[in-house]
Amino acid sequence: TVEWPARLQRLTRGPLIELAPKGAEIWLDGGHNPHCAAAVSRAIADLEEKAERPLYLICGMLKTKDAKGFLMAFRGLARHVVTVTAPGDAAFGAGALYDMARAAGLDAAPSEDLEDAMLQLQAWSRAHPKEPPPRILICGSLYLAGQVLVDNA
Repeated sequence: TVEWPARLQRLTRGPLIELAPKGAEIWLDGGHNPHCAAAVSRAIADLEEKAERPLYLICGMLKTKDAKGFLMAFRGLARHVVTVTAPGDAAFGAGALYDMARAAGLDAAPSEDLEDAMLQLQAWSRAHPKEPPPRILICGSLYLAGQVLVDNA
């Protein structure tokens, strides 16, 4: 088995994971273009066939990337997107990325940071108690993925 950090990497412990809704699956992927998003959405859809869970995204992206094209790959699959500002000066602000998520046809909300994003998803999950625990995909940027790996160590 080959492990490639931040490429559909399952996160099972750490401070960020402790903030997640109880029983949630947390996945991390640093893919940042529409082709990567298509591959990741297919992989998530395969997981969905095995065990249905609502999919929530936490997404941060750089301004040099096709954010709307990336997010469109998750239309019909993601229940909700929480946008964050990825690390670095070249990142979309959470508000701008929220606008792109909405333009891609996704339900979305901006967030201050990863911790706030996870708390939003915790509240979203509590508001839907009859659903199974969510599957959360943190995605959109290698910079964001790196921050997650450092902050969650």
